[in-house]
Amino acid sequence: MGLDCYIVHGNDRDKAFTSEDDERIKDIQLCGSMFTSGHGSDGSFRGKVYDPLIQELSGGEHTWYIDQDEDNFIPSDKLKEQAELLSELLTAVVSIIEEENETMDDDTIVYQTKGEEEYTYKEVHDLMTLLRVASERRAVMCVWY
Repeated sequence: MGLDCYIVHGNDRDKAFTSEDDERIKDIQLCGSMFTSGHGSDGSFRGKVYDPLIQELSGGEHTWYIDQDEDNFIPSDKLKEQAELLSELLTAVVSIIEEENETMDDDTIVYQTKGEEEYTYKEVHDLMTLLRVASERRAVMCVWY
């Protein structure tokens, strides 16, 4: 089953949250899909790819597969919590790499879920940035699956 995620304005859910709203997301590169038009910089991305990461980091507290009978959006305060989980992960990874005198680049794998999905530094950083900026601007995330 797919999961398409769309960051939209909290007060106008018909209006996508894009890099025109905040230039900090203009270089976001997340996995797109058939039905999402972009890779995060236009507020849309393939949630199925990143939901396992969010679920695992949150101990199952957060998921993007929400009840389709509800209003189908994740509020900005939850996006902020998820961005903080990603930030904590990156801080820990950078600390370990520095302690071990290793090098890291955008393609360095920084996390592997129990289901063996792998995530690069850039992916995690871009997702964190998108969720953080959306939460700061009081945007919400609509989901469809």
